[in-house]
This record gives sequence, structure tokens and C-alpha cells, in this order.
Amino acid sequence: MKQRNPLSQSFFQGNRKNLFMAVLGTTVLSVGILSVPQLMQILIDFLSGNRRYSMHQIILMAVAVLLMVSFSGLCTYYFRTKFSTKAVFQYRKMAYHYLSKKKVTEFYGQNTAVYLSALNTDLQKIKEDFLDQIPILSQIVICGIGAVLVMIRYNFFLAMMACLISLIPFFAALFSGRNMEKIEENLSKENAEYLAFLKDFAIGFTIIKSYKVEGIFSALHDKICQKVEARMEEREKCVEKINYFAAISGYITQFAILLLCAVVAYRSKSISVGTVLAFSRLINYIIDPVTELPGMLSKARTAYALSEQFWEKIEKGEQEEQQEQQQRSSEIVQDGYHQHTDTDSHEKALPIPSLQGDICFSRLSFSYTPEKQVLKDFTLRVKEGEKLILLGASGSGKSSILKLLMGIERSQGGEISIGNRQLSTLPEESLFRSISYIQQEVFIFDGSIYENITLFQDYGKEELELAIEKSGLKNLISEKGLDYPCGENGAALSGGERQRINIARSLLRKTPILLADEITAALDKENSYLVLDSLLSLENITEILVLHDLDSRILNRVDRICVLKEGEIVEEGIFSELMEKKGYFYSLFTMEQ
Repeated sequence: MKQRNPLSQSFFQGNRKNLFMAVLGTTVLSVGILSVPQLMQILIDFLSGNRRYSMHQIILMAVAVLLMVSFSGLCTYYFRTKFSTKAVFQYRKMAYHYLSKKKVTEFYGQNTAVYLSALNTDLQKIKEDFLDQIPILSQIVICGIGAVLVMIRYNFFLAMMACLISLIPFFAALFSGRNMEKIEENLSKENAEYLAFLKDFAIGFTIIKSYKVEGIFSALHDKICQKVEARMEEREKCVEKINYFAAISGYITQFAILLLCAVVAYRSKSISVGTVLAFSRLINYIIDPVTELPGMLSKARTAYALSEQFWEKIEKGEQEEQQEQQQRSSEIVQDGYHQHTDTDSHEKALPIPSLQGDICFSRLSFSYTPEKQVLKDFTLRVKEGEKLILLGASGSGKSSILKLLMGIERSQGGEISIGNRQLSTLPEESLFRSISYIQQEVFIFDGSIYENITLFQDYGKEELELAIEKSGLKNLISEKGLDYPCGENGAALSGGERQRINIARSLLRKTPILLADEITAALDKENSYLVLDSLLSLENITEILVLHDLDSRILNRVDRICVLKEGEIVEEGIFSELMEKKGYFYSLFTMEQ
């Protein structure tokens, strides 16, 4: 069954009071606005000699209108602004909550620029065209209905004719804006593509400069910008078309109604000058809804659809996760793990068992594309506590093995097990709580060294000091302190220091398994050795290291080296044995030296 969109529901959760007061403010303002033409009619008739109301009463009416306008202003200042800002905050919070629950494969299966666009550009449009317009829409509708009722009080025939004639701009605007939703969807896609380019540009700026390809990327940027510009122009033309048809038909309608009023006044002599002037003002409050409502509703519907489209991208992963959890539940219960009834939180779903034992890869087959097989019938057993290095040329499948073990990728055949547990039966959380995965690209945010090591979690002082010492960060901490700011993307730290922070994080987690994927590829030989030395000094941990640079000091310390070629293990053993064989490993090592 299709789940209701919780993102759109989040706009109103705990926010209905603010919305009610905002709408109340616009309702009171509508009453004040409708009172102005009547006040003018009374005043003009008073000056013409019709003294139904005294000047004292007229002044009291004017004061009442001012009070209504003031009350509306206060509601707008305090409640309308609070409603829209809180709605945006709750939407972002809810969206981030669901995104953070996605599996890694699902998260990266979608271009991440789509998420950036949805939580930035698209959300701004939702705020402006949907949330901000709710009180305004209520004001326009109330003014329109109120104007009709007031006009009926003055002259029933003219009021009915005004309503009929006012349908002309309504249908004109409705017809001209029928393609708006599709246009906005296309613009959202182009904005996501542009954000993706900017993200890649920021990440690869050094490469772009060093390879002197600024001109090429500038041309690519302009090409993407032109596509965005074309969609924006298409949107603006549609908006202008709606406004144009609404304006022209509105003028025609206004003139027709005034002409009708003049004819009735001339023939029957039953309408005063003040009444005609009141009608001329009230007509606008009928024309405004029928001319503005179609465009506003079209924009609001289009903006709301952006929320629905974003939820559809998230919901796909949610449904797959629920299906997998149902498939795993029977096996989990058989193993003695109780399934919790709270389905709102993955964290509370079940007690996570610690994964220990040998890691077995059995006849794995894997490929990113059908044309090229990365792993072919791959089989390997890694003993508990073993220090293993995977070597091989680029594209031999080393990193793919780690990604399969982490559940980031899925094999097309074969099985992976840890101890007596098959990976396919394990929840993603179980893997992440039992395996530390260190990559070449280190996640360092603009915070202190302490915050980057702990990731805002609480650890004991002794735990932290031990992790700092074992990761080789002691000298850095002594020199700069734990409060030293790392800068954006760790700009204030060296490559080796960033990787040591990564290692310290892993040590704090105390996982029984550690994976490292070419973590020293960007470091010089000495820093590379120091970082790897820190890892190999760890005890009682199963380690699988993928290396690019071959250092005999490191290779001599591991329990086993597996050499891969085209997705298969062609050699394995300790360093001295492989060197004596003078096979494929020997060739790789001598070429490196």
C-alpha cells in the first residue's frame, strides 16, 4: 500500500496554531478591505446629503477598519512568518531523517545533486509558491465571497451579472497555465544537473587547474547554464502568458460590469453615486480571485508536486528496505534475536549481534556493467584476527571486494559470510556496527579535531587518549590541541593527519573488523608507512587492506598477501614466499621499486 507523503505532512505538524492565526489575520484583513468601499459609499452619500449615518459613526467605522488592519499585521508578523519558517525547518528535518536511513547503495544510486536541489532550490519554491500563499489564498477567496455578498445587498441583479462576467478571466487564466506543472518539473531536473556540476567542480578544482582544462570546463558550465536558462525562460513565458490573459480578460470584465452599472443607474435611477463607486471597488475583489487564483493554484500545485516527487525517490528505498526486513525476520527470530514492534525507528528494530569469526567469500561474481566482469568465481577465507593485504593492478577487483563486504554493492552470484552468518540475512546496521571502513577520501567537516574524531558521540577520557595514541595523533594533539579547527574538508590538516583522524574514529568504535581501501594513495612514502604502521599495530582485529604503493616494511608484517588479476586470485602467501616465486607479485613489486 502506498504510504502517505510524510514530507508534506511535516509542514503542518505542531504548526497548525501558527497557520490558524495566519489565516485568521488574513480573514480579518479581508473584512477590513471589504469595509473600505462601504465606508467610502457611506461617506460620499453623507457628503451628497444622505445622512443615514452620523460623522461620529463614520469615524468609529474608520477606526474599526484600522484596528482590523493592525490585527492582521500582527498576525502576519508573528504567526505567518513562524508558520512558513517552521514548516521549512520540519520538512528539511524529516527529509534528512529519511535520507540518513537509506542504504548506501540506494543513496548513491541517485545523483546526490537531486537531494541538494530538493532541499534547497525546490524547497525555496515550495515555500514561496505553496506555504506563503496559503494565507493569501484564503484572503483572496474570502474577499471574493464577501464582495459578492455585499454586492447582493446593494443590487442582486448586478451582483449575479458580475459573477457571470467574472468567469471570463477565470477560464482564460486556467487555460493558459495548464502546462505549468510539467515546466516546473523540467526546471527542477536542470537545476539538479547544475548543482551536480558545481559539486564536481568544487571537488575537482585542483585537478582542473593543474591539467589546464579551465576552458573546457567553462564551456561545459556554459552549456549546462544554457539548458537551465532555456527552462527558466520557458517557465517565465508561461507565467507571463497566464498574467497577460488574466490582465486582458480582467480589464474587459471590469469595463463590462461598470458599463452594466451605468446602464442600470441611468434607467432605474435606483443606485446612488456612492453605490456605483462602491461597486467599482468591489468589482476588483471579484476579478482578483478569478484572475489570480488559477495562476496561484497552478503554482501551488506545481510546488507541492516537487515534494511528492522527492518523496517518491525516498519511498522507493523505504519499500525495498521493508521487503528485505520481512525476508530477514524469520531467520533473525530463529537465531534468537527478538524483532521489536516499533517500525518507526530502525535503531530500535532489533538488538544488533556482534559479527565475529572468519570472513568467507564463496564463488562471488560481480560486475558494474554487463560487458565487463570484475570478479569471477572469487573465493577467499580470511581468518579471524588475520592481517591481509589485497594487491593487484587497477581494475582487478580489490576495492569491489571491500564494497561487497560492506554491502555497498551487491554481487550477481555467490555468498559472503562472517562467522556462521550470511551477509544477505544481515541488516545493514549489523555490518556498520561490526566493520570499520576507511577510505582514501576522508570525511572531515569544519569542526574541531575532537569533534571530527568523536563525531559528537560521548567517549571516556581513557578511550579517547588510547585511540589518539594508537592512531599516531599524539604529537598533533600536543602541538595544536583537541579544539584546533580542521577547516572545510580538513583544509587545515595534512593528508596524513586526516587519515589518522579516520583511524582514531575506527578505534573508538572497537569493531572486530577493519577495512582500508587505498588510504595512503595520496600520501608520500614515509607518511604512508606511518599510517599503515598504526593500523598493523592494532591487536585482535581482522584487517583487510587494499594497497596501491608497495612498501616491503609493511608487506613483511602482514599474515598474508593476496594478488588479484582480472577478478581472480593468482597468487597468495607471505612476502618472502611471493618474492621467491618470482611470479606476478614479483613483477608488480619490482616495477614499483
